[in-house]
Order: sequence, then structure tokens, then C-alpha cells
Amino acid sequence: MITEWGRRHLKVIFEPIASVFRALHITPNAITLLGFLLNLGVAYLIVVDQIVWAGVVFLIAAGADAIDGTLARQLGVRNKFGAFWDSTLDRLSESFVLMAIGYYFAVRGQPLYVMAAFLALIASFLVSYTRARGEGLGVDVKVGIGTRVERFIVTALALLFNKLLIGLIVIIILAGITVLQRMWVVYRITHQMAAAEAAAEAERQGAMES
Repeated sequence: MITEWGRRHLKVIFEPIASVFRALHITPNAITLLGFLLNLGVAYLIVVDQIVWAGVVFLIAAGADAIDGTLARQLGVRNKFGAFWDSTLDRLSESFVLMAIGYYFAVRGQPLYVMAAFLALIASFLVSYTRARGEGLGVDVKVGIGTRVERFIVTALALLFNKLLIGLIVIIILAGITVLQRMWVVYRITHQMAAAEAAAEAERQGAMES
């Protein structure tokens, strides 16, 4: 996926920056919070019709999001709360940006475009939910063409080129396909698990009868 490609090829950029934060004794959780606050700034800039500047700040916020993970790896931190904190603020950041886009269209009297923003928000949340629910069932659900990184790229381009509606449509399509992909994976694997459990139970029953 693009996520893995980025980690390999952008490591040379993020590692030195993370080392600076490490020397300053700034924690990964603090950087995660900084990224969230920057995304609130992105939402504000969208609301006041500074779309291109919103795209610039959005890129900076994404950099903070990448650095917190890099710093955590440098420090050898494997804190479960840190992962929870990062995921939660990621969802909030994406929500505020999409809500701001919806507001941008609402004040311009474009209700269909507002609905597109809501659909993008719902689809994005479902991508995260299907993964979390699948993993709760014991299924690894990391497949999909519309993960957070892909959605970030689409959002950044939509802001930088002021093509918000096109960006929303692409997010809806990519996220929607990803949700279907993950539903299929969970369906397939859970049925395989059920079949294996049934076979094991039949084998146990046969052993008892013999």
C-alpha cells in the first residue's frame, strides 16, 4: 500500500526531524496533539474561504502525523494509549476538515454538495470501523484502496487545487470500495473459521464415539 511505500521512501526526511523533537524532549503524544490543532486550523481556513492555504497547513499537519510515529519508534515506545490517542485524533481531524467543507458548501446554498461531504465522512468512518470490528473478530482487515493515506492525498490535492467537490467524490468512491473489500474479507475468513471449527468439532465427536 501507499502507507508502506511512504514509510520506506520518506524515512530519510522524517527521521532527522523526529530526532530534533527527541532532543527537545517532546513526546509523540504532544506531536499528535499538534497535528490535531493544525487540522482545526485547516477547518477554519476552509470556513473563511482560504482553501489553498488550508491545503498548505493540511500538508504541515500531515507531517506532524508522520513524525509522531517516527519519534515513537526512535524512543522504542509501544504505548497502547498512544496508539488509541493517535487513532482518535486522526478521526477527529478528518471529521473537522470534512465538516468544514460541508459548511463551506452550505453557506453557498449547495445542499447536494453538503450531502457529498456527509457521505465522504460516513464512508471514511466506515473504513476505520470495518477494520476495528474485523480485528475484534480476529480477522486482519488492512486491505483497501481508500485507507487514510489515500484519503489524505485526495484531500490535500482537492484543497491545493480548490477542487473540493471532485475530492469528495473520489473519497466516497475509494472509501466505499474499501468498505466493500473489508466486508468481503471478513465474510470469507469468518466462514473459513466457522468451517474449521465445525470440522474440528466433528473430529472430536468422532473420536469420542470411537
